[in-house]
Amino acid sequence: MPEESLYAELQKQIQELETRETAIEAFAILQRENESLFRAIIENIPVMIDAFDEQGKGVLWNRECEKVLGWSKEDMLATPDPLSMLYPEPELRDRILRDKIRADGTFQQYPVTRKGGEKRIQLWANFRLPNGAIISVGQDVTERRIAEESLRKSEEHFRDLVENSPTGISIVQDEKIVYRNPEQVKTFGPLEEGKFPSMWGKIHPEDKDLLTEIYLKTMAGTPPAAGLVLRFIHLYGETTGEQAMKWFHCNTNLIEYRGGKAVLINMMDVSKAREVQRLLGIKDRMASLGHMAAGIAHEIRNPLSGINIYLDAGKNILEKGWDIDKIGEVFDKIQSASLKIESVIKRVMDFSKPMEPKLVPIDIGKPIEDALALSSVTLRKTGIVIETDLSGDLPPCIADAQLVEHVILNLITNASEAMKDMVQGKRILVSTALKGDKILVSVADSGPGVPPTVATKIFDPFFTTKSSSTGIGLSLCQRIVHDHGGVLSVTTGPLGGARFTFTIPVRKGGAQKR
Repeated sequence: MPEESLYAELQKQIQELETRETAIEAFAILQRENESLFRAIIENIPVMIDAFDEQGKGVLWNRECEKVLGWSKEDMLATPDPLSMLYPEPELRDRILRDKIRADGTFQQYPVTRKGGEKRIQLWANFRLPNGAIISVGQDVTERRIAEESLRKSEEHFRDLVENSPTGISIVQDEKIVYRNPEQVKTFGPLEEGKFPSMWGKIHPEDKDLLTEIYLKTMAGTPPAAGLVLRFIHLYGETTGEQAMKWFHCNTNLIEYRGGKAVLINMMDVSKAREVQRLLGIKDRMASLGHMAAGIAHEIRNPLSGINIYLDAGKNILEKGWDIDKIGEVFDKIQSASLKIESVIKRVMDFSKPMEPKLVPIDIGKPIEDALALSSVTLRKTGIVIETDLSGDLPPCIADAQLVEHVILNLITNASEAMKDMVQGKRILVSTALKGDKILVSVADSGPGVPPTVATKIFDPFFTTKSSSTGIGLSLCQRIVHDHGGVLSVTTGPLGGARFTFTIPVRKGGAQKR
């Protein structure tokens, strides 16, 4: 080969070697940079990462390991058998080493000993890198496991409370009953496997709208604070008729159940309590009628006396000779007087029997006039002056006339009794007024008034300051007013004594059941 060609070939090889050396240096720099970056990531990542060789000697221990387990990098890398510090039990230590060598990438839970002896619960998985090295990635789950155990115990405690509660509890989801506790099963029967009945299946038809309202409000996050009293029919184990219907006081709450929104319903059977209240209400009505007995007797005596007069007049006509026109007049007057007596008796009978509100448009003046007519004679005999301030242009209101009359009569009776020890100045003022879409009715007296300490309890059932009272009167009045969608309250009135005021809506939609 000529000398020039040999020289050129040597130059070419030298240049290739220099290029390769440059590439090797660049690759080495890149490797060092990658290793530095890798170590920076390993050291600062918020996950525990370690590595041990096949004899259990430590080769990697990042900052998160130091932070969570307390052992420093120097502690772990300078110790011949660091695994024994983390897992003091020999069998556990050997199992951990085998799991690391196997490097199957599966997370397993281990009890790890922290520096100082504290036991931690951790999840570790072992991975084999492409270069054959094995690293382990760990996560401390001690607090999570403690919380889960606490939640489990809490759920068990809650389930025990629910399962053994004397109150019926059910869960409604998507308008279906998906759970009943044992107390609820006694009343409504067990749920069939895989079948969930409609929430309206056993509700009384007249209360279906109320149940719908309470369900929708609860789903919207605004359940009624006081709950509602609803009627349910066709109960489990019951026969037909009245025994098949019961009253339940229902409270609702919005909960999460199996990943979705649901309504938790607490139901307490108040059928017996309502029956007791009904009987006490009858007693209270009878007591009110007793107070008004003089007025009733007066209303009956007058037409009865008229009947006797007309009968004598008819007898005289017959003795003097038959006069068909005069006899007809007498019979008409006797019939008119008889109808008045019948009207009074009917009002007394209607007043004395309990009933659910029959809300229809009425003139509020009519029950007020009837109550005043029944009580006027008794009030006059006890020296009480009755005054009225009744607005003449009130619109019809949505109410039950019989029940409104009962409320007014009860308030008048209470006012009369409050002034029984007064010698003079005994006055009662009955007034009405329109305020927005409600009619205000008030009964005020000139008696001693209601002390503030009593005013907060005066509407409580069975609370009374009278020795001969049931304490149900004002409570019953409050319930009647509430059923009409109104409010009954007490303040100091214009006559210096107590003033009881209640409202009645003039439009439909205000009334509600309890």
